[in-house]
Amino acid sequence: MPERKVYEKGGFLHIRFEYDKRLVDLVRGFPERRWDKSSRTWTVPKQYVVTVVDLLKEEGFSFDEATLKLYEEERTRDSAGLTVSQLNLQVRNALQTAFPGPVWVVGEILGFQKNAHKEVVDFLLSERADDGSIVAEVTAVLFPEVRALIERKLAQAGNPFRLEDEIKVRLLVQVDLKVDWGQYRVIVQDLDIEYTLGEVARRKEEILRKLAKEGLLERNRSLAFPALPLRVGLITSLGSDAENDVLKTLRESGFAFQVVVHGARVQGPHTEPSVLNALDWFREHVDEFDVVLICRGGGSRTDLAWFDSEVLGRAVATFPIPVVIGIGHEQDFSVLDYVGWRAKTPTAAAQLLVQQVRETLQGLEDALTQLLQRVKTHLSEARQRQGEWTRRLLQAVENRLRAAERDFVRLSQALPRAVGLALGGQRNYLSQVQGRLLRATARGLTDSKRRLLELSRRLGPQAMALVSRELERLKSREKRLHAMDPRWVVERGYAILRLPGGQVVVDPSQAPPGTRLAAEIREGILKLLSEGGERRDGSGTD
Repeated sequence: MPERKVYEKGGFLHIRFEYDKRLVDLVRGFPERRWDKSSRTWTVPKQYVVTVVDLLKEEGFSFDEATLKLYEEERTRDSAGLTVSQLNLQVRNALQTAFPGPVWVVGEILGFQKNAHKEVVDFLLSERADDGSIVAEVTAVLFPEVRALIERKLAQAGNPFRLEDEIKVRLLVQVDLKVDWGQYRVIVQDLDIEYTLGEVARRKEEILRKLAKEGLLERNRSLAFPALPLRVGLITSLGSDAENDVLKTLRESGFAFQVVVHGARVQGPHTEPSVLNALDWFREHVDEFDVVLICRGGGSRTDLAWFDSEVLGRAVATFPIPVVIGIGHEQDFSVLDYVGWRAKTPTAAAQLLVQQVRETLQGLEDALTQLLQRVKTHLSEARQRQGEWTRRLLQAVENRLRAAERDFVRLSQALPRAVGLALGGQRNYLSQVQGRLLRATARGLTDSKRRLLELSRRLGPQAMALVSRELERLKSREKRLHAMDPRWVVERGYAILRLPGGQVVVDPSQAPPGTRLAAEIREGILKLLSEGGERRDGSGTD
């Protein structure tokens, strides 16, 4: 059996035994106990000998004679009643009898962080009602070796959270009473990591189900993301790494981002009202912004669990412009990540805006390049079409000119003949007209003579004079008519000028310079070319 003994030396009881966690917890309950590293023994002032012997004799400890003698002396002195330490020790024994082994207890940690620097950490394990009020509390004690054990377990699990205030945990504890203070407490022996993670996940899933049922999960993400999100609202802890990372990323992009930072608590029970206040401010000034970022640096899952809020989820889901969530690490998901535009980290949130601006500008540059290329293509095609049209036009003009030249040559060759034929036709026409005129005149004169003779016979001598005068007039008219015969004019050496169409020229304006003319004379036709002329009043016709 391992060595277990108690001996008195220098006014202290020295307790030696091989390591046994149960015995360590037992000895820690002794008043004013100390651990002596050099001798690797526990020491307790000798006035507590009765307590030490009564507890350890049942655990198989042996005692030297000095300890037993001291024990008997103290028992005789205390026969009148129990000391306070003895009372507390018996109460402690009663508790250990009622709770012989450790039990699992669920509660919320309070007051841990203010004592976290101590070797032995005292904190409260509390129970809350639905309205958040505290129903009950018990003091919990975490000794260094157990704390190291729990921290190793958390590290092996990827540090999903850390021991801190206001997280709900399931602890394995030993019910105990601190004898020297008479304080009821529990000694922490282990931590159920999965319970805390499950509680966080359960709460988050419940919120997400409720928001999904109301159709809010996609509401903000269904908003059109601005092409140039340059007016940025940022909600984060002022002076934090998250703020610095976002501002640095936006500044280094070279784009003209305008950022308004609204400070907020991003951890602890004040996270919800603080972030809501910031969102309300940006909602009142929503026309001045393109997008809002909610950012927080890395942390444990329980750190980020403060964003698993139904109220915050609704506020983000119903926000009138896109809300980008950059909370925690890449693998972390909060309720806000499901209702907003998730961007993994604060830096990634800023990079999302930078990338959107870069893609928009690139799209504009590509569109401009394509437009310029299309314009160049259209201009090239237009130049080609213009060249083709010019070639065709020149070819058509050349063909028309050649055709006109051929027509001119043909006409110039046919014109004299046509003019001759036309003039010959006119001569025949004039001859026919002359013959008809002479015949008509002769007939008219003969008829007139006949009528006059008849009248003369009827009128007698008195009419003879009148008849004679009329005869003379008729003869005179006959002579004038004969003189007016064009043929007679030609016979006398004059000429009749005619245009190519056969019209008689009576006005110089009918024959401007370059007009071809035909002059009819007694023995034929002369072809003439007009050089212009002038009227009797002296005005020119050029």
